[in-house]
Amino acid sequence: MTTTGRRKATAVTAALTLLLGLIAFIAPAQTASAADASDFNAGNIISDEQFFDGAAMSAQDIQNFLVAQVPVCRSSYACLSTYSQNTPTIAGTAGRCDTYVGQANESAASIIARVGMACGISQKALLVLLEKEQSLVTSSTPGQGRFESATGMGCPDTAPCDPGYGGFMYQVYYAAKQFKIYSANPTYFNHIAGRVNNIRFSPDASCGSSPVLIVNQATAGLYNYTPYQPNAAALNNLYGTGDGCSAYGNRNFWRIYSDWFGSPTVGSALVRTEANPSVFLVSGSVKYPISNMGLIASYSALGQVGFVSQGYLDKYPTKQPANRIVRSDAGAIFFVDSGMKLPIPSCGLVVDYGGSCSPGGYTQLTDAQVSSFVSGPGVTPVMGTTAGGRYYITVGSKREILDARSQSEAGIPAPMNVLSENAVADLSVGSPIFRDSAYVSQRGAADYFLLAGGRKTYISAGSETVVGIPGRSAGSLSSSSLSRIPSAGAAFSGVVRAPGNTTNSVLSTIGRLDVPGGTPVSALPYTSVTDEFLQSYPRAVELKQGSFFKGTNSSSVYMLDASSMRPVGSWEALVSLSPGGNPSITSMAPPFMSTMSTGPAVLRVASLARTASNGTIYIIDGISKKVALDSFDPASEAGVSGFSYVTDAQLAAYADQGTVRLGYELVCGAVTYVAGGGELHALDANTAPLYPLPSTSLDSLTCSALSVGKPATSFIRTPDGSIYVLQGGKKLPIASLSRYNELGGATVGYTSVSARLAALIPSGPRA
Repeated sequence: MTTTGRRKATAVTAALTLLLGLIAFIAPAQTASAADASDFNAGNIISDEQFFDGAAMSAQDIQNFLVAQVPVCRSSYACLSTYSQNTPTIAGTAGRCDTYVGQANESAASIIARVGMACGISQKALLVLLEKEQSLVTSSTPGQGRFESATGMGCPDTAPCDPGYGGFMYQVYYAAKQFKIYSANPTYFNHIAGRVNNIRFSPDASCGSSPVLIVNQATAGLYNYTPYQPNAAALNNLYGTGDGCSAYGNRNFWRIYSDWFGSPTVGSALVRTEANPSVFLVSGSVKYPISNMGLIASYSALGQVGFVSQGYLDKYPTKQPANRIVRSDAGAIFFVDSGMKLPIPSCGLVVDYGGSCSPGGYTQLTDAQVSSFVSGPGVTPVMGTTAGGRYYITVGSKREILDARSQSEAGIPAPMNVLSENAVADLSVGSPIFRDSAYVSQRGAADYFLLAGGRKTYISAGSETVVGIPGRSAGSLSSSSLSRIPSAGAAFSGVVRAPGNTTNSVLSTIGRLDVPGGTPVSALPYTSVTDEFLQSYPRAVELKQGSFFKGTNSSSVYMLDASSMRPVGSWEALVSLSPGGNPSITSMAPPFMSTMSTGPAVLRVASLARTASNGTIYIIDGISKKVALDSFDPASEAGVSGFSYVTDAQLAAYADQGTVRLGYELVCGAVTYVAGGGELHALDANTAPLYPLPSTSLDSLTCSALSVGKPATSFIRTPDGSIYVLQGGKKLPIASLSRYNELGGATVGYTSVSARLAALIPSGPRA
């Protein structure tokens, strides 16, 4: 009987959140057995999976079942096994029932089957409802009245039945639809799944109530249809009557379903109690504990996790914890993952995958349970995962493989299955398998490593672009696998050396910088790599004294000298240090920069400098030398003026040329110049003997920083306007312009020099 079949109950708010929402599969058939009152759970009368299974039975299944219950009908009207009627067409309602197309002389079995299919309500549940309300399934002498109110739909406890729902077909159809209305609007009715509800024991309010946690929608629907729970007296006499406060409707639904179709709450082999989250796999006469969600997902072919009583669980002896190795009754052994079974061809592979061929090393399933899994390919020693991992499975451990080449070089067979990451979650992690000299990323993170010589070297942030990652990465490894590779210690500096090489190379954005001996880089610690790895970087310029570089995480530029890297303090200094004034700067890995010792800042070439503690002024000659000045005049004549104060360390970084002083005759490679008028004037074989001056050799960088004027001639002019002709190592004064012209001065011109330079050339008679 129902008290809510034709009127809405009080609206309340809440919704059921189903626990362990795994992928649903068709559950193995349940075996009928006599109901045991200790298994009854007021909050879980029937599972949603079983109650809302609209394909539970066909019309023929139902007819066979009805005939088995009543082999001989003795009613003058009809029994359920012999009943038929003309059924109407009823338009469907979205979210409730599909359209029901009427038929002439349709049997009760067909009506029950097609209503269940149209409304998504189990035909088993409808049969139990018919028995619970009017005993129509088992009665051999029912009258017409029982058919008119077959499911109690529209028949409240306190009033006559609503004639609008009268008749067998309407009773079955609208009862099924009512349960879908409960499901579609769960908060509109008094009993709500997912919360504690106070449920009465009887229509008599004085009999009281008790709080019940309703765990699913099907159970909530039964209470909305018949709003009473059995009291202890009703349960103590499961097949009889209790006391004056006993109600039997929902007790009888649970009991009848159990007697006919097996446990109404066990929709799969995976079960738990409400009080304890531990999940068990029930197989045959035993149960196996399941230790984690990954295993539950692997056994998803056996159905969703269902709720059962503690008494139900206690009936099954507990075996060892379930694993992924299962055995059928026929003796076949499989590996299971995500509802799929993979045959294992040998006991050796069974051991590799963490089990054994003895009873304690596998989970025994029934043949019916094994058949629920989708068949997959045979197990191989190598398994890939959907998360990108590749593993060599051996003796209960997983050894991650970096890539196909690493697998081939290790001699591991190539065939591989791809399963979920959970498939290998229970195996211990072994040392990974990787080839020598390969970049690798940490899966799920932004970190990179160089694997070389059996060790891992961390690639610090900012270095990956310098050494060409991620384009050169061979693949990824998990953090667990990487943790089993010994660390080389310091982060990767980019300094490497291949077997047989006697010098280092530095990897950079432009390729491979080979390092000649005699520089600090040649003495730096290096990572040993294969020659193949080294040659994969194109050879670029040498990293030698005078090279410029910077770290990727800094804008500061440094110059390499004989003992350190020295910061370049200004753009002018950088240009002066660069041949042709066009600096080439190479980006280096930050650890390379931190490995190098830092010297004092380099100074602008061809600049004048002194310290506060020493009055000697020097001209900065190239990248490593300094030349003292006895006076400013030679520098001024060469076009260098002014000076800067620098630190003692900065000046000390340049080698002093001892007694050498800056003179007026400057040697730049194969060319000798005389300094005059702020420029350099080249001397040739004819003019060089005319200038008997001490010479100073300068670095090519210094020379390139000075301005070069017209070549020197045999005539000089001093600032006071005096003009001399140079002959035989002496300077001969010229008295007049006409005489200057007679001597050819107008043709070749003169070279302007300082009075100090002119004074260094002996004077001769007037020309």
